[in-house]
Amino acid sequence: MPREIEVEVKQLLFDPQNPRLPELLDKSQPEIFRFLVASIGIQDVLQSIAASGMIAGDPIIAREDDGNARAQSEDDKKYYVIEGNRRLAALKLLNGEKIGDGGEEPTIPEIVQVARDSIKGKITIQLGWKAPEIDAYLGYKHVTGTSQWLPEAKARFVIARVRPSFLPEKLASFAKSLGTTTPTLRRWIVAYLTLKQAESAGLFDPQQAPGKRYFGTFYTLLGSQQVQAFLQLKSDPVTDSPVPQDYLSNLGDFIKWTIGTTQVPPVVNSRKQKQLDAVLASPSALQYFRLKHELEAALLYTEYNADEVRLKLLNSAYLMEETLQKLFDVREQPGVVEAVRAVDIAYEKLKINARGTKTP
Repeated sequence: MPREIEVEVKQLLFDPQNPRLPELLDKSQPEIFRFLVASIGIQDVLQSIAASGMIAGDPIIAREDDGNARAQSEDDKKYYVIEGNRRLAALKLLNGEKIGDGGEEPTIPEIVQVARDSIKGKITIQLGWKAPEIDAYLGYKHVTGTSQWLPEAKARFVIARVRPSFLPEKLASFAKSLGTTTPTLRRWIVAYLTLKQAESAGLFDPQQAPGKRYFGTFYTLLGSQQVQAFLQLKSDPVTDSPVPQDYLSNLGDFIKWTIGTTQVPPVVNSRKQKQLDAVLASPSALQYFRLKHELEAALLYTEYNADEVRLKLLNSAYLMEETLQKLFDVREQPGVVEAVRAVDIAYEKLKINARGTKTP
């Protein structure tokens, strides 16, 4: 059973195994502190604790530092916080600690007296959680619950728990413990492993990515059946190489389009899923897109463009039908005469283009 103890805030350390931390982080305490403050954000927690103090609710779950056996006293012991790292960052700042990496320190809000009394003394943490209990709690809260992590953090969390085996029965069991489905679990894993495969093949360098949150776009677009066909993506059974060797060049193109680099920004985002699917389904559009990296222009070679043209032509016809009832009474007005002439010119151009000859 978990047990509760009271410790000083200075005895608590950020967890370097936190799934939210990027792999490029060296996981030192100042760097984790800075990442929590600047990239994940703690302003809401900081303001809440400064105004109301520590509110009983979600526990701060920790594990003992391996060096505690050598500690001279209880006050010398250290504990890694598994759950509650944002709260820990806020508590450290409110207790006067600095990030200490040489960068700009955050502005600390005014602390009301009732809050000061609850954060300046010792705080309660929980120890002794078993691994399956922690996994279930973190999964319920951050993977499928109300405080969900980003897809990349979910994928790291899941992979760390199911490796080295991706057997279907193991995935099904873990998915059930998290309150999700096996296909959803598999999708997180496969997206992450696909990107790692690209990194191993020299097709992707995370240090050259133009932003920190590229995985979300990559993960979303990878869910398309058209994209999966383009990559010949294999998601069942799950392996460390979801994309066949012969399709790695396609994977390289897909990463250029969706993630890009600091020199060449991405040209596709998750809002352009339908357009990308249309281009991938058309050999001529895909050929143009590969050459020019211009998605909108590539659409001109697809059925997507044909449907768009059809709808606009029909809309134009309907609008003209609506004006016919009122046209007779104003037909001699100069502005109306000019508008009719413009429609007539446009119609002649339409007929020429429809016959296969482009207008100048």
